[in-house]
Amino acid sequence: MKKLDPFYWYLILAHRQLLKADLHPEERTFVFTNINKHRVAQWINLFAAVIIFFALQSVPRADMGTVISALLAPVMVMGGAWFALSFGAIPARLIDCSMSVTLWMYTGFKVSLTTMFLALGFITPPLLWIVFTVIYLAMDFSSTVYDTADGLKAGLDEAILKHSRAALIYYNSQGIRVEDENSSS
Repeated sequence: MKKLDPFYWYLILAHRQLLKADLHPEERTFVFTNINKHRVAQWINLFAAVIIFFALQSVPRADMGTVISALLAPVMVMGGAWFALSFGAIPARLIDCSMSVTLWMYTGFKVSLTTMFLALGFITPPLLWIVFTVIYLAMDFSSTVYDTADGLKAGLDEAILKHSRAALIYYNSQGIRVEDENSSS
């Protein structure tokens, strides 16, 4: 079924450089799992976009600016939170939970952004639609690949913390005081 899904091929294209990288089998599995997560978001966004398009047709042109302004908050908050959330800070054992959270954060961000772009389409000249399309596709390509690349760091902070603690134990056993090293510099 995936082979017939246009969003699958779109996301494979977006992730082509990452898929060409020398990934370990578990990393490659994660990449495809995350691609599937983004397929869900793409389909939800498409269905929402159809509804939004027809709903926006009944909004007076003068009120379209209000619609766009009202969407700035969810785009900024959801987009900012989604980008700020790093898989590296998530313990590896909680990856399923973080996949679900990032799916819905990204979906909220993308549907809000799609609504803004559609609203802009109703009040701007068609020549600008090309520019908006480039901006939209660049955002979509980069954000999905960023999310996937970030996901490859899952559990990194946990591993760094574990190694840092082990190093401190070793230093203490050798009589090396880290505080002394820091205060002399």
